[in-house]
Amino acid sequence: SSKLDISNASIRIDTAAMLHLDSLKLLPDDIFTFHFSTVHVDGIGIDDLLSKDRIEIKGINITNPVINVFHAKRLYNADERKSNDTLSLYQKLKGQMKKIAIGKINIINGTFINHDMAKKSKDTKFNDVSILINDLLIDSTTEHDRSRFLFAKHATLRTKNYSIPTSDNMYFFKAGDISISADQHTVTALDVELKPRYNRQEFENKLSFKKDMYHFAFKKVILNDVDWMAMINNEKLVSKRAEISGGSFSDFIDRSKPRTPSKMNNFPSQLLLRMPFKVSVNRLDVHDVNVIYEEHNPLSDQNGIAYFDNVNGTVNHISNMPAEIKLHPVMDFSGTALFMHHVPMTTKFSFDLSKYRTGNFSVDITMDTLDNTTINKVSEPLGLFTVKTGQMQHAKGHLEGNNFRTSGNINMQYNNLHITPLKKDKEEKGKLKKKTVTSLFANILFVKNENPKGNELRQPNFTVERDQFTTFFNLIWKTVLTGILKTIGIPVKFVIK
Repeated sequence: SSKLDISNASIRIDTAAMLHLDSLKLLPDDIFTFHFSTVHVDGIGIDDLLSKDRIEIKGINITNPVINVFHAKRLYNADERKSNDTLSLYQKLKGQMKKIAIGKINIINGTFINHDMAKKSKDTKFNDVSILINDLLIDSTTEHDRSRFLFAKHATLRTKNYSIPTSDNMYFFKAGDISISADQHTVTALDVELKPRYNRQEFENKLSFKKDMYHFAFKKVILNDVDWMAMINNEKLVSKRAEISGGSFSDFIDRSKPRTPSKMNNFPSQLLLRMPFKVSVNRLDVHDVNVIYEEHNPLSDQNGIAYFDNVNGTVNHISNMPAEIKLHPVMDFSGTALFMHHVPMTTKFSFDLSKYRTGNFSVDITMDTLDNTTINKVSEPLGLFTVKTGQMQHAKGHLEGNNFRTSGNINMQYNNLHITPLKKDKEEKGKLKKKTVTSLFANILFVKNENPKGNELRQPNFTVERDQFTTFFNLIWKTVLTGILKTIGIPVKFVIK
């Protein structure tokens, strides 16, 4: 009846043969082991058994497969790897097969484990893998067919509970569910998370120098219009449009830790260009994401938290591919948010990818009415001053910068401003107290308690030099704070240490 059933089957490594091939410098970089609970093949005939270069089968059903891949780059395979980089998947297979045609493949509850032998603790595991493939055809007619996924006319792939540690062992990257719809050219990931392996105190104890602690958790990430052929043949992630919906991104840094020089190539554009694989996303839409920046200031012995709720916006032209950068050299983000839960703001970040080595960027920020109770939640722990009275009606700022400095101007309109400089209370840990004499001199000699005054609008220009300890977002915060201080009249050296 042209049917074949196999139960409880394994394909294992012949260790003696492996060692012999290695001694002859013929061992491939990837070695596989397989185990299947059941395999059912329908439509296999005598011709398939006798022919060595053609296989035509109606269907294959596989349950509970466990596939292990042991990967090790062997020096004697370097030339072969280099030549294979320019070959398509079909070209790599056609030396063994002229045609493979399978009507349907159904894989249920599979497990795929990749072992990188150079990093023995960095196994990549895919759990609960299910794959349904219809009309698989591998031959010269489908070699460049971009409507197919892995040479299949229709295909869906799904895996659950994916988790992998990051290279520094400080985080886990997780996804609750990943599914691929080949027909719709989409990849959908649910419950995507980059999670620290330790709580905050344990994380800090692992560090010799201060370093940001990140945590993001997104409800849904979708890649649309994915170019499968580019992904499969050239290890590129190419998508015309992507979406991130729901969730949060947080960044915490403890400035009491010893300082270490930051690399001068850690701006977002520079990190993109250093990614180990090629990526090109024409447009990324962000929906309802909350962003939290928290900093521990040893001068106040307090934490300051800046909240940006309901971030909605669009990132254009995300790419580290030279041809794409030549066409679209600027990557930009434009969006809206609620600062400190209720103050509307808009922002735009632009990065010149053609000048990524020098880190050229610009930032535009606009913010609506802001009262003293809101700003004090940030100014007291991070700026060591409290706004006793005053209200900001409107603020607008423009910044331009690079690896070495940032300059700009701020238009901030306010009235009835009275501030009180603060210092750490040595008698009560975590508390601040007023600098009495300094407060008097600050408000009499320095502070401009309204802007504009009459018809005169103060809109000072300023420049901030970047030191070797400053990260990108800290540089933006330091620059904005400098502009605010110059506008209200407080000498920058009194606040920024």
